[in-house]
Amino acid sequence: MNAARSLQDGSEIRRTGQAARSSPSTGRSAAPVGRQEVSMDKPRAPASFSAQLVAAILFACLVATLSVLFLSSTAVNAVDADAEARQIRFAQRALLRETRELLQQQQASTVWDESVVHVRAGDRDWIDSNLGTWMHEEYGQDETYIVDPASRIVYVARERVTGQPGPRATLPPAVEEMVEEMRPMMRAATRNRADSTADVADLSLSRFVLLGGKPALVSVVPIVPDTPAVVQAAGTEYLHVAVQMADADMAARLSNTYEFDRGSFSVQPGPEDRLSVPLRDGAGRPIAWFVWRADRPGHRIVDEMLPVVGLFAAFGAALLTWLLRTLWTASRRLHQSEEEARYLAMHDPLAGIPNRTLFEDRLDQALKAERRGGPPVALLCLDLDRFKAVNDTMGHQAGDELIRQMAARLRSHVRETDTVARLGGDEFGVILIGMASDETLGRYCSGLVHLLAAPCDLKCGQVQIGASIGAVRAASVDGGREAILRSADTALYRAKAEGRGRYCIATPEMNDIFRRRHEIERDLREAVAEGGQIHVLYQPIFDAEERIVAAEALVRWNHPILGQMGPETFLSIAEETGLIDRIGHHVLEQACILAATSGIPRVSVNISPVQLRQETFADEVLAVMAAHSLSGERLVLELTEKFTLDAGPATLANLARLRAAGVSIALDDFATGQSLLRYVRDYQIDTIKIDRSYVARLGTGDGTDQIVRAILDLGRAMGIEVTAEGVERASQREALLGMGCHGFQGYLLGRPMDPLRLAALSARKGVAQKSA
Repeated sequence: MNAARSLQDGSEIRRTGQAARSSPSTGRSAAPVGRQEVSMDKPRAPASFSAQLVAAILFACLVATLSVLFLSSTAVNAVDADAEARQIRFAQRALLRETRELLQQQQASTVWDESVVHVRAGDRDWIDSNLGTWMHEEYGQDETYIVDPASRIVYVARERVTGQPGPRATLPPAVEEMVEEMRPMMRAATRNRADSTADVADLSLSRFVLLGGKPALVSVVPIVPDTPAVVQAAGTEYLHVAVQMADADMAARLSNTYEFDRGSFSVQPGPEDRLSVPLRDGAGRPIAWFVWRADRPGHRIVDEMLPVVGLFAAFGAALLTWLLRTLWTASRRLHQSEEEARYLAMHDPLAGIPNRTLFEDRLDQALKAERRGGPPVALLCLDLDRFKAVNDTMGHQAGDELIRQMAARLRSHVRETDTVARLGGDEFGVILIGMASDETLGRYCSGLVHLLAAPCDLKCGQVQIGASIGAVRAASVDGGREAILRSADTALYRAKAEGRGRYCIATPEMNDIFRRRHEIERDLREAVAEGGQIHVLYQPIFDAEERIVAAEALVRWNHPILGQMGPETFLSIAEETGLIDRIGHHVLEQACILAATSGIPRVSVNISPVQLRQETFADEVLAVMAAHSLSGERLVLELTEKFTLDAGPATLANLARLRAAGVSIALDDFATGQSLLRYVRDYQIDTIKIDRSYVARLGTGDGTDQIVRAILDLGRAMGIEVTAEGVERASQREALLGMGCHGFQGYLLGRPMDPLRLAALSARKGVAQKSA
């Protein structure tokens, strides 16, 4: 209904109302309002009430619209301001890092005995290869100078060209000023005039200057020896000057590394649409600016969404007109209520997309159409990675916002014939129509994984999670909807097991593996409930004299049909199903019993990250130790580096309590994960165990020996015990002994065994009175 018609109808209603008020009341109820007609002889509510209601709604909508526009504008400006401030901080840090890297590049060659010797001797070939043109070839430095103690230039190199400085050659004024500033700094720092190395080795001077009207980063450092073998008296030091032009190459490097848009260096600040960070000289004066195109996400989103918002605004206006018209009839209000109820029954209220009910209905329809010769159907099951961590750390509002954003991305990646639905929690489903091959499906899933891995800007900050996808084409599965959903779930499980953030297309073999996994889960539940099938073996750990210093508890499952099964078969299932708590408690108790009833100095027990994250874990361990009167010094808990550990409050609190009780913490499979020194630092590791894969490659000449030696040196430097796992040959043991290793574990000295065999081996080999 257009505006003219609305005004006309309203006028008719007002006139009818006035007539009704001027006529005497008959005591009968008013006739229903149908086509804007009211019986003249029936009393009714004043017609102006409808007009007042319409006006109130229009006013409220106007106020709401203006409020939304104002709040949106404020939010966009705030987001852009935060983004600009963050970009400026990044640029400042990038320039500081550029300065530090130039200094580190210099000191890699200037703190060296040979540098001092060859510079003194004027060996130009050596200087070229290590201090001059090599700096350009290796690091891209533009100019290099070497200045003698009298501040004369003895060597100069520009890019790959070496110049022969004449007797009157001088440094550029800005560089000469830095050299002259460096000498007093060295004299002031020198305490030992006979050998100034220790006093001046760490001195340096780095800043941006103008060279020939162009900005450049200059760093001056002394050339000093790195051992006491070369003595350098105060005042005899040569200086090394490195020049890195602040040019297009540096700007491109900063732009690529830190994602600055069209970064460049300029002698003037950038225009309004660009951001600038000044390059300051030694006096703090800006001599040039690093300029880049400002990233204003708020305005970018507004620009991108403006057509859509306009379209929705037009749609909203039309919808509002329709809603206002429905106020005149009770039947239309009832119809609207029914429609809303039907929509809510079939859609997810948070994400605004179909729910599981509608999803399954559309999947049934698509499958029926495919069987009748229609287009092929493919199904995707998606699970957001690390969503629980966001929900737990940032709150449920952030989790809800993240769900909405991910749903919007999924909708943007499908056609009108496809369906995106939220199946529950952080799980989504997608029905794709016309996906004819696994290759096409794989390309689509790859693009979707990339899309969902992009960062999300939430109100509380930026997060990046990603998703795992299980995919299946209906034509490759025998069965109906349930079979197809089960196949997609199987593929999803495989994708998550292979590292998350990826996709997997279901195959018949996968279904067999999934069914096998469910069988193992079922049998494991029975085994844990009934007892008697889970037992513990112990593998001894020896010192350099082949005495037993410890034993590692290893869990085994004596399956009534499949026989003995190792932990790699069932522990991951135990962690996912929550059975790891009872299994871990059983292993810990058996290990404590062995330690308390034998002469083994220490017993080590592998623990799962799932156990460590539980707030009561330390209490449970201490309770088991107390029950068997076992001191903490005789228990070692092993963390496996291959698994992801989180340094959360519960984890750190558990480790602190256990260490306070004397329990040692070991890091198993060292150097096979991505943690390395971070785990050693965060978890205050007492022992590291070199992974068997390194021990197996000793002596092969592929660099493994150097890695193992470095691990042993690390252990000695940090006061950490080091044990080598997987020692199976005498040659491996001898090689490790030669490197200074004093802890050995492997089939060469002892396989996993029951307590009785371990006791016999202890009597034969002997037990160390003090741990190595």
